[in-house]
Amino acid sequence: MLAKPSCIRHLQFMNKILDNFLTVYQLDAQLVRGRIVKLGTALDKALGARYPDPVANLLGEAMLLSALVAQSLKFKGRLVIQCHGTNVGAVSLLMSDCTTDGHIRGYSRWDDDKLKELMLDNSNRGASKLLGGGTFSMTIDQGADMDQYQGLTAVEGERLSDCAEHYFKHSEQIPTEIRLACDTLQEPSSDLKRRGGGIMIQKIAGDENRGHTEEDWDTARALFRTVTDSELLDPNLSQEALLYRLFHESGVRVVDTAVVKARCKCSRERLERTLQSFNKTALKDMAEFGVINANCEFCDTTYSFPLTEI
Repeated sequence: MLAKPSCIRHLQFMNKILDNFLTVYQLDAQLVRGRIVKLGTALDKALGARYPDPVANLLGEAMLLSALVAQSLKFKGRLVIQCHGTNVGAVSLLMSDCTTDGHIRGYSRWDDDKLKELMLDNSNRGASKLLGGGTFSMTIDQGADMDQYQGLTAVEGERLSDCAEHYFKHSEQIPTEIRLACDTLQEPSSDLKRRGGGIMIQKIAGDENRGHTEEDWDTARALFRTVTDSELLDPNLSQEALLYRLFHESGVRVVDTAVVKARCKCSRERLERTLQSFNKTALKDMAEFGVINANCEFCDTTYSFPLTEI
């Protein structure tokens, strides 16, 4: 069974209304747990229209990944993913975070000339080419009064999911499989919209009660690797249906669901307090025609502050 009847009805109701939610599931037969997320309007809003397609798709994958991993945190906080590229790549910075409340946002810096050169090579526009190597990190932020935990590995693999799997293998020592997909789709009676989907599984450590899990893990991985990008992006294929398609023989069970939203931490009040910490000379230097314009790099919102108000 996929889930208890009440869980199935609940998910079917959500699928009719919401596209932007994450499902936590478990394979009881294989002692494997996982999470799946499908984002439509939330991802489209978080990315906006300022990024070229290759950069937007890579940043979208980072947002999907941060949403998947953030739901594993056992406390209130956020999960931050950062990729720092090299001089060889077109993307110098990729940053995404997701709170445990499901609020995603992201930001990227890129070089137009290097990106145009890369676009001429149709054979490879994945993470390794766009970043040109570099570092991949995950940071767990528990709030201002708590220490942050960060794990850092090299950018390894063709796709961002490969980089994440490499991170879990070497930094967390947790066998993990991840699949991420982000692209634009033409929906009926609508403009092109950015969509994304992500799914992951992780091996549960064996013990005396659970027994040996290596064979179980191999079976789960074989099933997991049949998932395609088109299935993750398909707006008409629900998470419930995709989980059943992949794992119905393994007894997949829904554990929890969570809504995902595009929401930035910036605010006019916060920026105004920051500006008020500068002296008058510094404020005048920042102003043009008596107005300071401050732009949020994450959501691309511009706030205008007349000097007379500050």
